[in-house]
Amino acid sequence: MSWLDIKVWIEEQRKVLEGSIIDNVYVLDKVIALKLRCLDGVDRILVLEPGKRISFTRRTIKSEEIGGKQLMWRRLLRNCRVERVRQREYEREIYIDLRCGSEARILVVELLPRGVALVLDDSGKILLTTESREMKDRVIRPGLQYVPPPSRKPFVEMSIEELLSELSKGKDLVRGLVRGWGLPPELAEEVLHRLGLPFDLSVKNLSQQDIEKIRNAVITFVNEVVQNPRPCIAYSDSNPIGFYPFEPTARSYRLQRFETFDAAIDEYFSHLLEQSVIEQRISQVRSEIEKLRKSVEDIDRRINSVKERIESLRKVIELIETRFYELEEIHRCVQRTIKSLGWSSVPKCSSYITKFDPRRGVYYVSMEGFLLELDARKSFMEIYSELRKELSDLEKDVERAEEERKRLLEKIAELERRIDVERRSLEIKLRRVKEWYEKFHWMITTNGFLVLGGRDASQNISLIRRYLEKRDIVMHADIHGASAVILKTQGKMPTEQDLREAAVLAACYSKAWKAGLASVDVFWVYGDQVSLSAPSGEYLPRGSFMVYGKKNYIRNVALELCIGVELVGDSYRIVVGPEHLVEKRCIAYALLRPGDEDPSRIAKSFVEHLRKHGLEMLAKSIDLNELIARIPGRSKMVKFVAKPLSLGTSDAQSKGSNGSESCHDQRACNGVRRS
Repeated sequence: MSWLDIKVWIEEQRKVLEGSIIDNVYVLDKVIALKLRCLDGVDRILVLEPGKRISFTRRTIKSEEIGGKQLMWRRLLRNCRVERVRQREYEREIYIDLRCGSEARILVVELLPRGVALVLDDSGKILLTTESREMKDRVIRPGLQYVPPPSRKPFVEMSIEELLSELSKGKDLVRGLVRGWGLPPELAEEVLHRLGLPFDLSVKNLSQQDIEKIRNAVITFVNEVVQNPRPCIAYSDSNPIGFYPFEPTARSYRLQRFETFDAAIDEYFSHLLEQSVIEQRISQVRSEIEKLRKSVEDIDRRINSVKERIESLRKVIELIETRFYELEEIHRCVQRTIKSLGWSSVPKCSSYITKFDPRRGVYYVSMEGFLLELDARKSFMEIYSELRKELSDLEKDVERAEEERKRLLEKIAELERRIDVERRSLEIKLRRVKEWYEKFHWMITTNGFLVLGGRDASQNISLIRRYLEKRDIVMHADIHGASAVILKTQGKMPTEQDLREAAVLAACYSKAWKAGLASVDVFWVYGDQVSLSAPSGEYLPRGSFMVYGKKNYIRNVALELCIGVELVGDSYRIVVGPEHLVEKRCIAYALLRPGDEDPSRIAKSFVEHLRKHGLEMLAKSIDLNELIARIPGRSKMVKFVAKPLSLGTSDAQSKGSNGSESCHDQRACNGVRRS
């Protein structure tokens, strides 16, 4: 990110950031991810990547870090409130002022090359850093006073003479603006293009009026971009070139436009991360393919060489067979002559004999363009038989080599298929964007009502405290130990069908499932009948709530739960609910009832069924832990259904909950603002 990018991003996200609470911290190598509870009621993940970017992300963050480093970041930043976000003017440094209880701290993110992220105390002393560094102008180490990177005088404060002098640092005008004035390259190019000035114009040809005109144009353009950004990602062919807070006209790019600059940054870096992860994952397979290709090339060379020898041998054998008796007579003469007169008299046997080698016991016959090497120690029939055997052996060698070549090519094709499956399954997994409600048990009813269920006692309380409104409906299985389920009504009255569908979640995610019951009663009340406070003198166990007034019952709700995989755009999500709902939404699903199999075995069996039905990419991309979390307990799989569809072949697949089963609670479903 350039200083202009930072300026635009802070202006755009200031209201979201300021006042938010740091709920958790994740450390991923040198990247810091902050989970924020924002004032608008939405939880967001802020990614701080020194040297590269600061942005929110909708991608799932999973920290591989376990131990001291992550704990130190959490100890210093958890539960701190963001009071102010600021930028060191025209520099790639961001300062986030924090209030941590009674203490003030500053989170610094340097986005320049070799930059770091640091936590400072209120005096500027370094408490923690992503990396200790010793540079010629400063030292970054915990315990030392923080010294920011050296800065230049901002171009807006320079005199005309200084501006002209600084421009001379570049070979031409555009490089002078970048190196001398410190403008981002894309900003320099865009301003010059709009002014109609060539990038390679010599600085010597500029007047003072030209310099003033360029500076005013830069200031005007920067203000215009900050006040009215037009964010986009620029592509050359299918490759992303960069993200911009304005639509570049200086070069011809294909543009992908975004509602916010933050979304453009997240998409760009998510794409880079996706490609990096994919390449890293498939590099070993690529290396194996490369070795196999070299083996195939070696086999090809060997086959060609042997085939040349076979072709030559066939012609020699053909010649021998054509003139067998003549050659046999010459051979007998040579053998007799050697015994009686010695090797020197061998040429007298035939004018075809051109030379001989007594040490090796061979002589050479030149006939019809071929030079035959014949061994005088063997009979002519032996020589002929050996040539026939050599031909037969070479032909078998070629056969075996071609079979090996075919096997290697099949293995290469299989590995390439594996790479394609791995790439596409990783793309599905990495593009998986979870909605806020997916941290709960959830479903969407036939008429589009969002239903939420707590996964444990703390989520039960969280649902009632943070998400329950007066006219929402609260459901609970009529048994001790069950998920608190909320049907979000947005003031509308759900039908009996909606209530029965929501009751399936309340029934299945209860101890009735673990007890192996076939059905259970479920009661429901309105939100204003529920309280988290116990009557005076009484105590509410953890995860419990009080219900006042009349309870409405839905009797004998069957303990049957469908769990399926729904395709949403380029990714997937796990869906649960009654069979008639799940069947409409999902490419594959299983019907479960209480049983004897552990949830992990059920999950693995589900994934194996996906593979058997030709959905291997989906099978590889499924997060088993997520699948296990949606299974109520020990179960049996009554049936499995997969539709004959491939990824990305149908619009209906990508609609997901935006199709016929849209959500009435659109604000809640979109994560804009709840209660």
